[in-house]
Amino acid sequence: MQNFTSEKAKELVNNGYFFNRAYYLQRALSIVKPHWKLLMAFTTIYLGSMFLLLINPTFGQIVQMVVSGPISAGYYFSLKKIIDNEVITINDFFEGFKSFIPTMLVFMMVNLLTTISFALYYFPAIFVATIYLFAMPLVVFGKMSYWKAMESSRIIIMKKFWEALLFGATIVGINILGILALGVGLLFTLPLSYALILVAYEDIYGFENEPTYSKNDFSHFR
Repeated sequence: MQNFTSEKAKELVNNGYFFNRAYYLQRALSIVKPHWKLLMAFTTIYLGSMFLLLINPTFGQIVQMVVSGPISAGYYFSLKKIIDNEVITINDFFEGFKSFIPTMLVFMMVNLLTTISFALYYFPAIFVATIYLFAMPLVVFGKMSYWKAMESSRIIIMKKFWEALLFGATIVGINILGILALGVGLLFTLPLSYALILVAYEDIYGFENEPTYSKNDFSHFR
């Protein structure tokens, strides 16, 4: 799997690609909408648990840093099963804990670098968050170590940084709308955000042993 992902990364560096934001939004919605009840149910459990942890802020922050990586991976595992037309259950959202160490490390490293950058200036934080957009999917599906996943994401994103930035801004904008909807909207926009990143990853990197788009259909190579 890692060899496939590494070779695909080299191909992307040589051939280029682009972010089709409209396509990604359309496809992400088609993935999330039929399963919105289960996705929202798990998101309610997750956000509710994080809120309860605020009773003890120090302990809560530590727990959040430890579990958020595997939980993020769980979203990707579950959404990938939907793409593969498989039935998902609430247990699928905890699949990320089977890859606990790498998923935790990649989340903690990206979060740490983003936080440090944010303490300096806004743009460096936005820059860091953008270049590591695919770090988690590369750990989950590319089976890379957290550092190799971060480096691969950085190299690929830098090829099309401004397009990636606009894509990231789209995701942020969607979640702002979720917050404005009395916060309840996050129960839908958060899973949608994961779906957006996953379909972008699917289009740009692809999954091993799955057919890629033909040149007559939508293609990320430009």
